[in-house]
Amino acid sequence: MRRILTTAGLVLIVGLLGGPALHAQPSPYSAELLSMLRRAATLSPGEPPNAVHVVSLNPFSIPMSYMVEGGSEEQMRAANPVFQIRFPRGWIMVDASVDRALAKSTTFDDGLYRRVHAALRDARLVVVTHEHADHATGIIRSPFLAQIQRHALLTRAQVRELMEHPNNPDVRLDSATAARYLTIDYASFVPIAPGVVLLKAAGHTPGSQMVYVRLSSGQEIVLAGDVAWNSLGFETQRQKPEQNTRNFGGEDRAAIAEQLRWLHDIAAPRTVVVVAHDAARIDTLVRRGVLRDGLDLSRP
Repeated sequence: MRRILTTAGLVLIVGLLGGPALHAQPSPYSAELLSMLRRAATLSPGEPPNAVHVVSLNPFSIPMSYMVEGGSEEQMRAANPVFQIRFPRGWIMVDASVDRALAKSTTFDDGLYRRVHAALRDARLVVVTHEHADHATGIIRSPFLAQIQRHALLTRAQVRELMEHPNNPDVRLDSATAARYLTIDYASFVPIAPGVVLLKAAGHTPGSQMVYVRLSSGQEIVLAGDVAWNSLGFETQRQKPEQNTRNFGGEDRAAIAEQLRWLHDIAAPRTVVVVAHDAARIDTLVRRGVLRDGLDLSRP
Protein backbone atom coordinates (compact mmCIF):
# COMPACT_ATOMS: atom_id res chain seq x y z
CA MET A 1 0.00 0.00 0.00
CA ARG A 2 1.47 3.34 -1.01
CA ARG A 3 2.02 5.75 1.86
CA ILE A 4 0.08 8.84 0.79
CA LEU A 5 0.32 11.73 3.23
CA THR A 6 -2.02 14.67 3.37
CA THR A 7 -0.83 17.89 5.02
CA ALA A 8 -2.06 16.54 8.35
CA GLY A 9 0.02 13.42 7.78
CA LEU A 10 3.18 15.49 7.58
CA VAL A 11 3.43 15.32 11.37
CA LEU A 12 5.21 12.00 10.79
CA ILE A 13 7.71 13.56 8.39
CA VAL A 14 8.45 16.83 10.15
CA GLY A 15 8.83 15.04 13.46
CA LEU A 16 12.10 13.70 12.15
CA LEU A 17 13.43 17.25 12.23
CA GLY A 18 11.82 18.47 15.41
CA GLY A 19 8.14 19.34 15.20
CA PRO A 20 4.71 19.00 13.57
CA ALA A 21 3.39 20.78 10.50
CA LEU A 22 0.02 22.53 10.27
CA HIS A 23 -2.38 22.70 7.34
CA ALA A 24 -1.41 24.97 4.46
CA GLN A 25 -4.02 27.16 2.80
CA PRO A 26 -4.50 27.23 -0.98
CA SER A 27 -2.81 30.26 -2.50
CA PRO A 28 -2.30 31.68 -5.99
CA TYR A 29 0.94 33.31 -7.09
CA SER A 30 -0.07 36.64 -5.62
CA ALA A 31 1.64 39.54 -3.92
CA GLU A 32 0.70 37.94 -0.59
CA LEU A 33 2.22 34.53 -1.30
CA LEU A 34 5.71 35.32 -0.01
CA SER A 35 4.26 36.56 3.29
CA MET A 36 2.25 33.35 3.60
CA LEU A 37 5.34 31.25 2.94
CA ARG A 38 7.20 33.17 5.62
CA ARG A 39 4.44 32.45 8.12
CA ALA A 40 4.28 28.80 7.08
CA ALA A 41 8.03 28.49 7.64
CA THR A 42 7.50 29.24 11.35
CA LEU A 43 4.82 26.60 11.92
CA SER A 44 7.14 23.65 12.53
CA PRO A 45 8.83 23.94 15.94
CA GLY A 46 12.54 23.36 16.02
CA GLU A 47 15.79 24.92 14.95
CA PRO A 48 15.74 26.40 11.44
CA PRO A 49 18.41 25.47 8.89
CA ASN A 50 21.67 27.36 9.00
CA ALA A 51 22.85 26.89 5.39
CA VAL A 52 22.06 25.58 1.93
CA HIS A 53 24.93 23.66 0.37
CA VAL A 54 25.28 22.78 -3.30
CA VAL A 55 27.31 20.46 -5.50
CA SER A 56 27.01 20.12 -9.27
CA LEU A 57 27.35 16.84 -11.12
CA ASN A 58 27.94 16.62 -14.85
CA PRO A 59 28.77 20.24 -15.82
CA PHE A 60 28.18 21.14 -19.46
CA SER A 61 27.82 24.13 -21.78
CA ILE A 62 24.74 25.07 -23.77
CA PRO A 63 23.70 28.12 -25.84
CA MET A 64 21.59 30.73 -24.10
CA SER A 65 19.22 30.46 -27.08
CA TYR A 66 18.36 26.89 -25.98
CA MET A 67 17.45 27.99 -22.45
CA VAL A 68 15.74 31.36 -22.97
CA GLU A 69 13.47 32.51 -25.78
CA GLY A 70 15.31 35.04 -27.91
CA GLY A 71 18.64 34.32 -26.20
CA SER A 72 22.01 34.68 -27.89
CA GLU A 73 24.20 31.87 -29.20
CA GLU A 74 26.68 32.50 -26.37
CA GLN A 75 27.64 29.28 -24.60
CA MET A 76 26.55 29.27 -20.96
CA ARG A 77 27.75 27.02 -18.15
CA ALA A 78 25.14 24.61 -16.83
CA ALA A 79 25.05 21.58 -14.52
CA ASN A 80 22.80 19.18 -12.62
CA PRO A 81 23.01 20.42 -9.03
CA VAL A 82 22.05 18.77 -5.76
CA PHE A 83 21.15 20.94 -2.76
CA GLN A 84 21.56 20.16 0.93
CA ILE A 85 19.48 22.11 3.44
CA ARG A 86 21.67 21.80 6.51
CA PHE A 87 20.21 21.92 10.03
CA PRO A 88 22.19 21.80 13.29
CA ARG A 89 21.12 18.15 13.49
CA GLY A 90 20.69 16.54 10.11
CA TRP A 91 19.72 17.68 6.63
CA ILE A 92 17.18 17.61 3.81
CA MET A 93 18.34 16.94 0.25
CA VAL A 94 16.70 18.67 -2.71
CA ASP A 95 17.09 16.94 -6.07
CA ALA A 96 19.25 13.90 -6.78
CA SER A 97 20.81 14.47 -10.22
CA VAL A 98 21.93 11.74 -12.62
CA ASP A 99 24.25 8.75 -12.56
CA ARG A 100 27.12 7.95 -14.93
CA ALA A 101 25.00 5.72 -17.18
CA LEU A 102 22.46 8.47 -17.73
CA ALA A 103 24.96 11.34 -17.95
CA LYS A 104 27.14 9.73 -20.65
CA SER A 105 29.62 12.54 -20.11
CA THR A 106 33.38 12.91 -19.65
CA THR A 107 32.74 15.54 -16.95
CA PHE A 108 30.97 13.12 -14.60
CA ASP A 109 32.76 12.90 -11.22
CA ASP A 110 32.48 9.44 -9.64
CA GLY A 111 33.89 10.59 -6.30
CA LEU A 112 31.34 13.38 -6.05
CA TYR A 113 28.60 10.96 -7.08
CA ARG A 114 29.50 8.68 -4.16
CA ARG A 115 29.42 11.63 -1.76
CA VAL A 116 26.03 12.77 -3.07
CA HIS A 117 24.59 9.31 -2.51
CA ALA A 118 25.98 9.13 1.01
CA ALA A 119 24.15 12.43 1.64
CA LEU A 120 20.94 11.06 0.11
CA ARG A 121 21.25 7.89 2.22
CA ASP A 122 21.77 9.74 5.51
CA ALA A 123 19.29 12.58 4.95
CA ARG A 124 16.21 13.02 7.09
CA LEU A 125 14.18 13.74 3.93
CA VAL A 126 14.82 13.88 0.20
CA VAL A 127 12.53 15.89 -2.09
CA VAL A 128 12.77 16.63 -5.80
CA THR A 129 11.68 19.80 -7.55
CA HIS A 130 10.21 17.65 -10.32
CA GLU A 131 10.19 14.19 -11.76
CA HIS A 132 12.55 14.54 -14.74
CA ALA A 133 15.46 12.12 -14.84
CA ASP A 134 18.13 14.81 -14.35
CA HIS A 135 16.55 15.63 -10.99
CA ALA A 136 15.18 12.28 -9.81
CA THR A 137 17.54 9.53 -10.99
CA GLY A 138 19.42 9.49 -7.68
CA ILE A 139 16.32 8.41 -5.76
CA ILE A 140 15.43 5.72 -8.31
CA ARG A 141 18.85 4.24 -9.07
CA SER A 142 21.33 4.30 -6.20
CA PRO A 143 23.73 1.98 -4.38
CA PHE A 144 21.71 2.89 -1.27
CA LEU A 145 18.27 2.71 -2.85
CA ALA A 146 16.48 0.83 -0.05
CA GLN A 147 17.62 3.35 2.56
CA ILE A 148 16.81 6.36 0.37
CA GLN A 149 13.31 5.13 -0.47
CA ARG A 150 12.34 5.18 3.21
CA HIS A 151 12.71 8.96 3.43
CA ALA A 152 12.27 10.11 -0.19
CA LEU A 153 9.11 12.24 -0.27
CA LEU A 154 7.40 12.40 -3.69
CA THR A 155 4.19 14.16 -4.56
CA ARG A 156 1.29 12.21 -5.94
CA ALA A 157 1.71 13.98 -9.30
CA GLN A 158 5.40 13.07 -9.41
CA VAL A 159 4.65 9.41 -8.74
CA ARG A 160 1.93 9.36 -11.37
CA GLU A 161 4.22 10.89 -14.01
CA LEU A 162 7.10 8.54 -13.17
CA MET A 163 4.75 5.59 -13.58
CA GLU A 164 2.84 6.74 -16.65
CA HIS A 165 4.89 9.36 -18.52
CA PRO A 166 8.55 9.34 -17.44
CA ASN A 167 10.71 11.59 -19.62
CA ASN A 168 13.29 8.78 -19.69
CA PRO A 169 12.35 5.08 -19.58
CA ASP A 170 15.26 4.38 -17.22
CA VAL A 171 13.42 6.16 -14.38
CA ARG A 172 10.00 4.60 -14.88
CA LEU A 173 8.42 3.33 -11.64
CA ASP A 174 6.14 0.33 -11.45
CA SER A 175 3.42 0.19 -8.81
CA ALA A 176 5.38 -2.08 -6.46
CA THR A 177 8.44 0.19 -6.50
CA ALA A 178 6.36 3.35 -6.20
CA ALA A 179 4.82 1.99 -3.00
CA ARG A 180 8.22 2.10 -1.30
CA TYR A 181 8.34 5.91 -1.35
CA LEU A 182 6.57 8.35 0.92
CA THR A 183 3.92 10.12 -1.14
CA ILE A 184 2.32 13.44 -0.29
CA ASP A 185 -0.57 15.43 -1.70
CA TYR A 186 -1.13 19.10 -0.88
CA ALA A 187 -3.16 21.95 -2.30
CA SER A 188 -0.81 24.92 -2.67
CA PHE A 189 2.02 24.94 -0.15
CA VAL A 190 2.96 23.00 2.94
CA PRO A 191 5.72 23.24 5.58
CA ILE A 192 7.83 20.10 5.92
CA ALA A 193 10.39 21.23 8.50
CA PRO A 194 11.41 24.37 10.42
CA GLY A 195 12.09 27.04 7.82
CA VAL A 196 11.27 24.80 4.84
CA VAL A 197 8.07 24.97 2.76
CA LEU A 198 7.09 23.13 -0.42
CA LEU A 199 5.26 25.24 -3.01
CA LYS A 200 3.26 23.60 -5.78
CA ALA A 201 4.47 24.80 -9.19
CA ALA A 202 2.92 22.60 -11.86
CA GLY A 203 3.89 23.92 -15.27
CA HIS A 204 7.28 22.62 -16.33
CA THR A 205 5.91 19.21 -15.33
CA PRO A 206 2.70 18.17 -13.57
CA GLY A 207 4.72 17.38 -10.43
CA SER A 208 6.90 20.49 -10.32
CA GLN A 209 7.32 22.28 -6.98
CA MET A 210 9.60 24.93 -5.52
CA VAL A 211 11.30 24.77 -2.13
CA TYR A 212 11.25 27.90 0.04
CA VAL A 213 13.98 28.01 2.69
CA ARG A 214 14.37 30.56 5.47
CA LEU A 215 17.72 30.27 7.24
CA SER A 216 18.42 31.12 10.87
CA SER A 217 20.19 34.26 9.58
CA GLY A 218 16.98 35.47 7.93
CA GLN A 219 18.27 34.80 4.42
CA GLU A 220 15.56 33.40 2.16
CA ILE A 221 16.33 31.04 -0.72
CA VAL A 222 13.80 29.79 -3.26
CA LEU A 223 14.97 26.62 -5.03
CA ALA A 224 12.90 27.03 -8.17
CA GLY A 225 13.87 23.91 -10.09
CA ASP A 226 13.23 24.25 -13.83
CA VAL A 227 10.66 27.03 -13.84
CA ALA A 228 13.46 28.62 -15.86
CA TRP A 229 16.65 27.04 -17.15
CA ASN A 230 18.66 30.22 -16.65
CA SER A 231 18.21 33.20 -14.33
CA LEU A 232 17.69 35.43 -17.37
CA GLY A 233 14.34 33.70 -17.75
CA PHE A 234 12.79 35.08 -14.56
CA GLU A 235 14.79 38.32 -14.68
CA THR A 236 13.31 39.19 -18.09
CA GLN A 237 10.19 36.98 -17.75
CA ARG A 238 11.07 35.18 -20.97
CA GLN A 239 10.19 31.51 -21.17
CA LYS A 240 12.16 28.62 -22.57
CA PRO A 241 11.82 28.17 -26.34
CA GLU A 242 8.69 26.09 -26.77
CA GLN A 243 10.30 23.79 -29.31
CA ASN A 244 13.02 22.89 -26.78
CA THR A 245 10.49 21.74 -24.20
CA ARG A 246 8.51 19.48 -26.54
CA ASN A 247 10.91 16.58 -26.06
CA PHE A 248 10.08 16.72 -22.34
CA GLY A 249 6.34 16.58 -22.88
CA GLY A 250 5.80 20.32 -23.25
CA GLU A 251 4.92 22.86 -20.60
CA ASP A 252 1.90 24.78 -19.33
CA ARG A 253 3.14 28.13 -20.59
CA ALA A 254 0.41 30.13 -18.85
CA ALA A 255 1.43 28.62 -15.50
CA ILE A 256 5.13 29.21 -16.22
CA ALA A 257 4.42 32.87 -17.08
CA GLU A 258 2.70 33.35 -13.73
CA GLN A 259 5.56 31.69 -11.86
CA LEU A 260 8.22 33.73 -13.68
CA ARG A 261 6.38 36.93 -12.83
CA TRP A 262 6.22 35.98 -9.16
CA LEU A 263 9.91 35.02 -9.03
CA HIS A 264 10.83 38.30 -10.71
CA ASP A 265 8.78 40.27 -8.19
CA ILE A 266 10.15 38.59 -5.05
CA ALA A 267 13.82 38.47 -6.09
CA ALA A 268 15.88 40.63 -3.72
CA PRO A 269 19.15 40.39 -1.78
CA ARG A 270 17.38 38.69 1.15
CA THR A 271 15.14 36.55 -1.09
CA VAL A 272 17.36 34.78 -3.59
CA VAL A 273 15.94 32.73 -6.44
CA VAL A 274 18.00 29.73 -7.58
CA VAL A 275 17.09 28.03 -10.85
CA ALA A 276 18.63 24.61 -11.09
CA HIS A 277 20.75 24.63 -14.24
CA ASP A 278 22.32 28.10 -14.09
CA ALA A 279 25.83 27.06 -13.00
CA ALA A 280 27.31 30.55 -13.36
CA ARG A 281 24.64 32.05 -11.10
CA ILE A 282 25.11 29.27 -8.54
CA ASP A 283 28.87 29.94 -8.49
CA THR A 284 28.18 33.64 -7.91
CA LEU A 285 25.88 32.83 -4.99
CA VAL A 286 28.59 30.60 -3.51
CA ARG A 287 31.12 33.43 -3.75
CA ARG A 288 28.63 35.76 -2.06
CA GLY A 289 28.08 33.26 0.75
CA VAL A 290 24.37 32.76 0.01
CA LEU A 291 25.05 29.12 -0.90
CA ARG A 292 27.89 26.95 0.41
CA ASP A 293 30.04 24.83 -1.85
CA GLY A 294 30.18 21.11 -1.07
CA LEU A 295 28.22 18.84 1.25
CA ASP A 296 28.45 18.87 5.04
CA LEU A 297 28.03 15.25 6.17
CA SER A 298 29.23 15.82 9.72
CA ARG A 299 27.19 14.54 12.65
CA PRO A 300 26.27 16.71 15.65
